[in-house]
Amino acid sequence: MFKINGNHLAFIGVTGAGLALVAYVLFGPSNKPKSTKKSGFCGLQNLGTTCYLNTLLQSLASCPMFVEWLDQQSKSSTVSYTLNKTLKFLTGARYNDDGILSPIELVTVLTKVGFHFKPNLQADVHELFIHLFSVIEDEAYKTSCSLADCLETNGNLIEKGNIQNSMKIVNNIGINVYNPSKAEGDLLENAAVISNNILNISGNIVLQGDRKSLDKNQNVKPSPFLGYLSNNIECSLCHHKLSLNYEKFYVISLSLPEYPQLKIELTDILDQYIKQEKLENLPCTNCDKNNTKTDGKSYIKSVKFGKLPSCLCLHLVRTQYSKDRPLKRKDFVGFPEYLYMDKYTSVYDQLSKLRQSREKSSSEPLERLRGNKYTYRLKAVIVHVGEHNTGHFSTYRRGTTTDHSRHRWYFTSDAHIEEVTLQQVLQSVFYMLFYEKCDT
Repeated sequence: MFKINGNHLAFIGVTGAGLALVAYVLFGPSNKPKSTKKSGFCGLQNLGTTCYLNTLLQSLASCPMFVEWLDQQSKSSTVSYTLNKTLKFLTGARYNDDGILSPIELVTVLTKVGFHFKPNLQADVHELFIHLFSVIEDEAYKTSCSLADCLETNGNLIEKGNIQNSMKIVNNIGINVYNPSKAEGDLLENAAVISNNILNISGNIVLQGDRKSLDKNQNVKPSPFLGYLSNNIECSLCHHKLSLNYEKFYVISLSLPEYPQLKIELTDILDQYIKQEKLENLPCTNCDKNNTKTDGKSYIKSVKFGKLPSCLCLHLVRTQYSKDRPLKRKDFVGFPEYLYMDKYTSVYDQLSKLRQSREKSSSEPLERLRGNKYTYRLKAVIVHVGEHNTGHFSTYRRGTTTDHSRHRWYFTSDAHIEEVTLQQVLQSVFYMLFYEKCDT
């Protein structure tokens, strides 16, 4: 008769625990839903290491401004339309009897536009976010019809000879040209407006009938995640601007301090992100004209937020290389439910200079002069358990917009959903944060 001694029991116990850990990393927690009807939205089926997709979908569904923007997109925008259909189940607008939705339709559409879902190989949710919004942006500005076709729908406004070679525009048609690659938030507006503002051209044509997707200037409404960084090089002595350019973003990637710290806050990392940098060996020509000695060290480079988006996505870079080997940093970074972003904007910087020049005797904080215009509220948190190249993604998210759950928080891991407290959310080790701008 075979006897099991203490050593055998210990070996079996360790082996069982190891197998359980491997199963959790590969497949996440049990697919059995928990409290899905109470939450008011569906869980998502894992199609084989697609937890990173599921976490992103739950996070986007928790941002009402983005969901509303998707509702305004044309049905011809395949990815946006399919994404919107999927998010309906995650916002409570639609519901499955079993409380579980398969994202296979969206996976199929994303595969056709170049994102490869490889079985048993986990991808990164941050990379998926960038790819998804790149495709959504392309769709927002494209159409399958020609300029001639669009104009003809408005009473034969074009006389066609050979459409391929020439077009004659008659009846004093107004065309508003908008180039998203050169836009600087609300500050820039490309002017080629002749009269009636009936069309919008951004390399392609936007149909007049698609009015819901146009803003008051007849431009395509950008995604609420779109913002602009301002990169400025300015002389600290005479304030001469050597260069000023704007760079668009959908997500901001933030870096951890070089060495782990006992306590670090999100605001500390944001302060470091916009920290000014002195430039060497760059003489100021304006100072030279006034015979001011600079030793080539008067220029300062700064990065600010030129235009903050309605939905703010922050990504924390946790992969660090040690002796050419990638390692995952697991530092806890504190983050707030309400995030005040005014001091990180270029407008705040300009107000600060204005106060220094005109109100040197005043100690009144800038917040009182301008108010907190950019206040954001936390909507979702993506966390990752495991190492840099393997593990499991899950999401903490706010409830749906229905009265019974909009103020509640839920933990979602594929099909698994359970209610949690805000305190539990704020104690998580985040990988990505989703904030939405509050009404002011």
